[in-house]
Amino acid sequence: MKKSLKVEGMSCVNCARAIEITLKKTEGIKSVKVSFELGKVEVDYDEGKISEEEIIRKIEELGYKVVQEKGKTEELLLLFSGTSSIFILITMFFSFPLKFELQLLLSTLVQFTAGMKFYRGAISTLKQGVAGMDVLVSLGTTGAYLYSLLSYLKLIPGYPMFETNIFLITFVRLGKYIEEKARERAVKGLKEVFTLSFKKVKVLEGEKEIEKEVREVFKGEKVIYRTGEQILLDGVVLEGEALVNEAIITGESLPVKKKPGDKVISGSLVENGYLITKVEKPFSSSYINQIKRLIEEALHEKPAIHRLSDRVSHYFVQFVVLISLITFGVWYFTTGELQKAVLFSLSVLVVSCPCAFGIAVPLAVAVGIYKALKKGILLKKPSVFELVPKLQVLVFDKTGTLTEGKLKVEELKVEDKYLPVIYAMEEYSNHPVAKAIREFLKDKVKEKPKLEGCREIPGLGVECKDLIVGKGELWNLNGRNGAITVGFGTREKLLGYIVLRDKLREEAKEVVSFLKSKGLKVILLTGDTRENAQKIAQELGIEEIIAQVKPEEKKEVVESLKKKGFKVGMVGDGINDSPALATADLGIAVSSGADLAKVAGDVIIHNLRSLKELFTLSEKVYRKIKENLFWALVYNALFIPASAGLFYKFGIYLKPEFAGLLMSLSSVSVVMNTLHLLRD
Repeated sequence: MKKSLKVEGMSCVNCARAIEITLKKTEGIKSVKVSFELGKVEVDYDEGKISEEEIIRKIEELGYKVVQEKGKTEELLLLFSGTSSIFILITMFFSFPLKFELQLLLSTLVQFTAGMKFYRGAISTLKQGVAGMDVLVSLGTTGAYLYSLLSYLKLIPGYPMFETNIFLITFVRLGKYIEEKARERAVKGLKEVFTLSFKKVKVLEGEKEIEKEVREVFKGEKVIYRTGEQILLDGVVLEGEALVNEAIITGESLPVKKKPGDKVISGSLVENGYLITKVEKPFSSSYINQIKRLIEEALHEKPAIHRLSDRVSHYFVQFVVLISLITFGVWYFTTGELQKAVLFSLSVLVVSCPCAFGIAVPLAVAVGIYKALKKGILLKKPSVFELVPKLQVLVFDKTGTLTEGKLKVEELKVEDKYLPVIYAMEEYSNHPVAKAIREFLKDKVKEKPKLEGCREIPGLGVECKDLIVGKGELWNLNGRNGAITVGFGTREKLLGYIVLRDKLREEAKEVVSFLKSKGLKVILLTGDTRENAQKIAQELGIEEIIAQVKPEEKKEVVESLKKKGFKVGMVGDGINDSPALATADLGIAVSSGADLAKVAGDVIIHNLRSLKELFTLSEKVYRKIKENLFWALVYNALFIPASAGLFYKFGIYLKPEFAGLLMSLSSVSVVMNTLHLLRD
């Protein structure tokens, strides 16, 4: 049983790790995927061994909350701590009876209401051997509270500073609240994709319109769409006309006119008009749901730079606690002033939270995936943003990649009696050549013969016992002036041939020129004749050609380039090029929107122009990741020394509460920097 749960309270990636570790250790749990960016936990479990309620209890025992709708508790606690902060600030400027008692009351209430969130988070992460923001904030606020309480009771020298823990809790909660709101804005587009399965559509039953959840609609039912509505189920238009925006599929913003007989794809938007469609697939098999699944898989995978930042975040907490203890010891034993030693050690604790490290990579990746989706690019793993800027060689397949793949029969030299046989044989292949021949012959064939012993031979054609329909080179037939020649006969005797012609994609030359301007070496790799490949290469300005290769040989070419030390990308049609796509450092499949989950490659694009978008976006995302990590490092390098009192003799130091504010602002700055991607 698979279940997706919305979880509140994950304040950093270490929280997500704690949930993942706990659930993985629980009997009955098969697999767990935790997305800190989306606030989601996906769990696959055995209903016979554990129930959903037990899983929820496990998560909530760690201090997090599984929710249906977002509540107002966080806002109320922030309001309470904020009001208390203002009130205690006022009391600091006046002397009156029971002043310290009132401060103690407020400090205690805030510490054990608004501050409980940090205790729960700290305990849950420490149980799993992971430490994050909550541990540092809990130590800092508790230290400030206990010091103030003990000094108030005259058990230690010094003066109470009850404002410190109140301000610290308020500032940290305020910072996290602002960060969460900004983060929600950053991943809003992705969340809209993930909630599609809960949307409703209008189903036509007789003459009545019935509203149903999209998951309850079956194949064959009629669904109505009007202006402004999103198409949620793949289907065919029965009645009406409309302008439909298919940007999520093609990346093109211009709408397409849809009329009876046309197909509509889930995820597209009715900009203007009215359609009645017949559902061809249930939502579980729809195009948009396939996209949803692939995006979720991509978000759960961590690129190398993300794993590195996680490790830094984990060990950095231990380093900070050590520095805090050293700071306390140095100040106390050199000055004898307990209050200063406490203040500086607490400042070090709270100023150095690794939250900025934790969100630097995943947030940029999430925004990047959403931006790519809007441009008609589907990423199957987030490491694409790291790989693309490092590519040195890009290898292109020809048919269906650089060319449109819409081959048309130009010449037919086969006796009529053989046409049904050729049609029946080509049904065993899904290659663009086979499709074109079937399309051409479908009106010429009245009855198909029953064939036995048929099999497709990749890179060659189809063989049925002694008969072969496939590459003309088998009978020394060569393509003429860029055309493709398909032969038919036995290995010993040619019985006829078919000449087909394809044309270049209109954007191919522009894209190749762009890639070369980026310093990439572009190679044309094709199973076609060298003569045909040469013609295409000349038109596109490609210098290197490798022709007349079989699919398995394409893989060998990619392997040889990698052995030479190159970072290699492969662009193909996702079917015959699967071995090469899988072997390349980055596989890019050009797909017409078939079964996306089965298309080989790390990236799925719908036209070559998307390659330009992919390279441009990847460079921006990778740059943002590096900027975020750089800022997080510089921030700690600047403020840890100041918090430790290194510049105290110059009058420069940080109180714990302001250190907490700066810590929160560091995370906010990372989020705001990432949001620039949405505006690009």
